[in-house]
Amino acid sequence: MDTSSRTGMYTGSPSASSLAYQELKALLLLGDVPVGARLREERLAERLGMSRTPVRESLLRLHAEHFLERHPEGGYRAMVPSAQSMRELYEVRRALEVYALRRTSSDGDRDYEGLEELREEWRAMEGGEIAQDAEFVHLDEDFHRRLAESAGNSQLAEHLRQVNERIRPVRSHDFMTIGRIATTVEEHLGILEAVLAIHTEKAVTLLERHIGESQTVVEQAVAKVLERMLSVGERDSSW
Repeated sequence: MDTSSRTGMYTGSPSASSLAYQELKALLLLGDVPVGARLREERLAERLGMSRTPVRESLLRLHAEHFLERHPEGGYRAMVPSAQSMRELYEVRRALEVYALRRTSSDGDRDYEGLEELREEWRAMEGGEIAQDAEFVHLDEDFHRRLAESAGNSQLAEHLRQVNERIRPVRSHDFMTIGRIATTVEEHLGILEAVLAIHTEKAVTLLERHIGESQTVVEQAVAKVLERMLSVGERDSSW
């Protein structure tokens, strides 16, 4: 399966804007940007060795994706996730997805054909070697959105999309953890098998475990990143 079409992972020669985006995003995910540091186009362009235009485009994109927020003095700063907000959003996500699984269990009005297609796509990834990659979050979001859409409530799926968009910056850390992508593929297939077999409560149990494990990994990773962001700030204020 060509995952690049769904995840946005670049397979050709990247443009200057793509390179700037990838490098800045990596700095943010690794915690190399100090907490509260003002990110300015001209300084970043110097750091990356490129013109300001691709840097400006990448900053706008990262801001739209909630990796950055506006700095009071102009420019941007790294978004520092709130532990409480993160847990609340995960709680909302879990509630929406569990409801989507249970919604049609009585009348059978679920898009099983679409779920079978989804299963084949994820089976194509099973056993393959996929290195940790933050961009995998887009493929993961696609899975959960389509699983929710199969329940036949477009508004429910849209609310889930919005929640996932807000927690995407922290969820990206999940797929930078060794072994998490392979585990995710396996768990997704288990959930799909249960849904297709109309074993609703088993599917719910597997889904809740899957989301809970992801949340634990993400919280641990984010805590390490925040610690690094604070220590980096003590050494480097040149942003």
